[in-house]
Amino acid sequence: MPITLDTWFAPIKREYLDTFIPEGGGAVRFVVADDATQPAVRERLTAAAANSGLSVIGIDTAATRLHMLHFVFFAIAKELDWEGLVQTRLETLVTDAGYRWPQPGRRTSLAALAERNGIAPPLLRSTLQQHITRAVWEDALLAQDFRKAMIALLDAQLTDDNDSLRDAVLDWLRGDLRSLKGVREAQIGARIGRHNARAMLMSLCHWLRGCGCRGLVLLLDIRRLLRERREIFEDVAYTPAAVMDCYEVLRQVIDDCEHFEGLLLVAMGDARLLNDDVPKRALSQYTALKMRVWDDVRPHGQDNPLSPLVVIAP
Repeated sequence: MPITLDTWFAPIKREYLDTFIPEGGGAVRFVVADDATQPAVRERLTAAAANSGLSVIGIDTAATRLHMLHFVFFAIAKELDWEGLVQTRLETLVTDAGYRWPQPGRRTSLAALAERNGIAPPLLRSTLQQHITRAVWEDALLAQDFRKAMIALLDAQLTDDNDSLRDAVLDWLRGDLRSLKGVREAQIGARIGRHNARAMLMSLCHWLRGCGCRGLVLLLDIRRLLRERREIFEDVAYTPAAVMDCYEVLRQVIDDCEHFEGLLLVAMGDARLLNDDVPKRALSQYTALKMRVWDDVRPHGQDNPLSPLVVIAP
């Protein structure tokens, strides 16, 4: 039975956006709502997430190929303020090492940083590089290539003398790098692809929490998956096989959600998601996912607002 937006949102805000997600938890929720109600759902989630210090990123399956998780990673990476994140992390590492940052929140040169702390620039750089190595390289929750990428970004931010490597690493994170030669100096060994996308997304969630971001809310519009190709005239169209691949990606995220620190993924679809008459596209067509989100307990004939899947009344 459908529930109102207020009935669903109040416990989601209290139990997830205000506490569980900012404290490092991970969760996936499915919301079924009509086209007129979905904007209100997004607005409520965005406002509450911002108040809790969470970053919000919307992903539209019309532009991002959901059936390949690395494209989701690239879409997230393109929305992030990497310079601001690296700046925050660098300042934290510098102060943790016992040094003072001249102007918190603002980038500074290595020479100015050394002068502020009364130490020779080469010695300061060597000391901080050792501290960065211990803090990042020895972090077992980061994938190896992700560690190398973050060390390269931190070093470039510290020294301000390797823009080409920094740009190449950012292109690698965003899926825009043409050749791995550009990141050879950082010793990155592989592109981000289907084989390592989950590990990279886990690493990113962990990394963000160390950069001043308390967590990430992904608003995933999956209505495109439920449309036949003849109904779509532009952007990405999904075959029935691709839809099953998308459901498998979501199933994998659900099964690994305890490893996605501070991540709330909200997949928003419409009534077609639950319509068994939609051939080869409805949720019922992929039992592995349906069994993970279907709520068999409905007290007093109503949906549980904290269940993995809810239907919002118009």
